[in-house]
Amino acid sequence: MPKVLVAGDANVDLIVPFPRFLNDRRTLVEYPNPCLVGGGTCANTAVALSRLGVGTGFAGTIGCDQYGAYIKKDFEKEGVDTACLIEDAKKNTVCVFAFIDEQGERYLWGWPRVDQAFKEMDLERMGSAWIKDTAWLHSSGMAIVDDTSARSSIIRMFRTAYENGIPTSFDLNLRVDNGVLDPSYRDAVMEIIQYSNYVLGSGAEEFYYLNPRDSWEDSVRGLVRAGHVMIARMGRNGSKAFSMDEEVERPAFHVTVEDTVGAGDVYNAGFIAKRLEGGTLSQCLEYGNAVSGYTVERKGARSCPYRNDVETFLERHRDDRFDIYLDEKKFS
Repeated sequence: MPKVLVAGDANVDLIVPFPRFLNDRRTLVEYPNPCLVGGGTCANTAVALSRLGVGTGFAGTIGCDQYGAYIKKDFEKEGVDTACLIEDAKKNTVCVFAFIDEQGERYLWGWPRVDQAFKEMDLERMGSAWIKDTAWLHSSGMAIVDDTSARSSIIRMFRTAYENGIPTSFDLNLRVDNGVLDPSYRDAVMEIIQYSNYVLGSGAEEFYYLNPRDSWEDSVRGLVRAGHVMIARMGRNGSKAFSMDEEVERPAFHVTVEDTVGAGDVYNAGFIAKRLEGGTLSQCLEYGNAVSGYTVERKGARSCPYRNDVETFLERHRDDRFDIYLDEKKFS
């Protein structure tokens, strides 16, 4: 079975709901139990791929601490190969505290703030074996925000994979500060895009900052070139692929949204899994929409589906698919 190597960030998420006051005087208080789960944009994609039956490995760095041990154990439980997972006693595994208020809004805070493990990646310790069994390489913009060894290593990995004919995909996951994209960060993203066969990101919120135009779709079109496909995730509006030969759009499925955390991360997994099977761009978009749609009906990115869950979801939403088919026929 083809093996995908996902390189980037892995952390833990500590979900901490606010206390609930049971009377107006606030003298009766209920303290919901916190919940520790695996997290990280790239780690979420790796776990989702493995659940979809794709052989998957993870390359990145964790600390030799309780959170690092949790991540490694979680990967092993999910069937994610950890041969390229580096353990560094000098670095800290990040725990993201997700404080949830009474309206369900999330307030995120990562800790510790120094010596964060996910920002480091030592290719020398990984050796050259990482490329041997890799049939696809994926990463995201989260691990390259700062000018660290993770940034330089991921760029090198993408260049090596691309030059060796290995398909590559990159999720922008841009971190924009008050409407401004740091120039060195943008340069790093643009360099990786050169070596990415597939670039995924938010249609309205990410592609624009890389190529400002009057419309976000024009921003995307300006980034397309031969052999490189841009995939715009559009939330409730589905997703759209842009290539030199075609533009393909697939609407989202009708679901009741419980939680959108990690929706893009798991969409990536669905798209990659279907592409590895030889799916068309249209089929890959639909499968990504299905994996994401299943997940957002539940809490957290790690509620992502197994392959049989996706098939059940698609069958349950066959009327959605029929409606989409009619719309395509009507306007083709």
